[in-house]
Amino acid sequence: MKFETDMMTVNLLRLCYNCDDAHLCETEEKCRACWTEQGLLPMENEEDEGLRETKELLQLIHA
Repeated sequence: MKFETDMMTVNLLRLCYNCDDAHLCETEEKCRACWTEQGLLPMENEEDEGLRETKELLQLIHA
C-alpha cells in the first residue's frame, strides 16, 4: 500500500534524521522496532483496531 510506504518515508525523515544510530537500522522492521523501543510508535497490539483505522484516515485527509 502506497500510504504505508509514504508514512515510512515520513517517519524515516522525522525520527531517524538526527539519530546517531540510524545506520544500524538496515530494514523497515528494524526501524519500526527501534521507534517502538524508543516510545515513538505504539506497539501494534496496544492500539485498538478502530483507533488505528481512524488515525490512518485522518492522516490521508491531512496528507
